[in-house]
Amino acid sequence: MKKSLLLFLILTFISLQTNAQKGEDALYLKNGSIVFGKIMEVKDNMYKIKTVDGFLFNFSAGEVEKFTLAAKSEPTEIKISDPDGFGFGIESGMLVGSSDYNFPLLFAFNPMVTYTIANSHTLGFVTGTELYDAFYLPLTFEYRFRIIKKNVSPFMYVRGGALVPLGGTEGDEDYKGGWTIGGGTGFRWPIKDFESYIKFGYRYGYLVHTEENTYYSTFPVKYTYHANFYRLEMKWGFKF
Repeated sequence: MKKSLLLFLILTFISLQTNAQKGEDALYLKNGSIVFGKIMEVKDNMYKIKTVDGFLFNFSAGEVEKFTLAAKSEPTEIKISDPDGFGFGIESGMLVGSSDYNFPLLFAFNPMVTYTIANSHTLGFVTGTELYDAFYLPLTFEYRFRIIKKNVSPFMYVRGGALVPLGGTEGDEDYKGGWTIGGGTGFRWPIKDFESYIKFGYRYGYLVHTEENTYYSTFPVKYTYHANFYRLEMKWGFKF
């Protein structure tokens, strides 16, 4: 009789706990723990939750995998979205196409500093190394618009700015630099705490360099060359 009563009390307690958890918010931590209660606030990359026992806990965004909000008898899962503010990104890929100089594939490597507004608009200052008729340092700005406010979403972007030659003068050739502009679309998805993405777009580059030669004269003559690059931009990147 006593064993039956004890078993009944244990089952009753488990049932009460399960029913209570179904009516509570849940915070899933990356260490495998689950905290039940009422999520009080999500702000400045911090999650504040009040447990069923009345204790108040704070967790950083880096500790949280996801959270659910109680809605009637079924919880609704909400993924962690990108925070506003400063970030850092890096991307690399190829510029494919034709030009005045017959280079069908050109390499690009671009680190960037970003600032996100309203979880959808991202401004970035982009630099790095890009190869055209020589190596150039891009000093460009990019605007990116996230079309859907979900972890997996397409986006659109535009980019433009200056191209500064690296290395200066090589022999009789003096590279003056130029400018570039482009835009396109892409697709982003989350990987743990950062964003991975691919992008496809159009890139135009205009470059100038001078060269001295004696092909048609006894004395060196300086010629100015203008190069136009029309490229398909294909890149893979990460944003933290």
